[in-house]
Amino acid sequence: MNELNAKAVNDKIIVKILEEDNKTEGGIIVPEVAQGNLKPQELGEVTSVGELVKEIEVGDTIMFNKHGGMAIILDRNLCKVLKYDEIYGILRKAGE
Repeated sequence: MNELNAKAVNDKIIVKILEEDNKTEGGIIVPEVAQGNLKPQELGEVTSVGELVKEIEVGDTIMFNKHGGMAIILDRNLCKVLKYDEIYGILRKAGE
């Protein structure tokens, strides 16, 4: 699953940023500037976890502050390196 060829260390987590749909249900495209502070969180798919991280696994979808972490580009994908304490939650499907 870790095709991005980067390994997190210690309490760090590497996530691939998931693109959010910027359309309303009616099909209107809302520019990022107009979204403002409506969505201060960002979602990402975990691609690597450091050895000190126990609750998060590769493949999980996590929620974090979009202004947190360090932005990097790996294999033409926008990613972030986050500290464990920068994560707000893990999103899982019902029943998991």
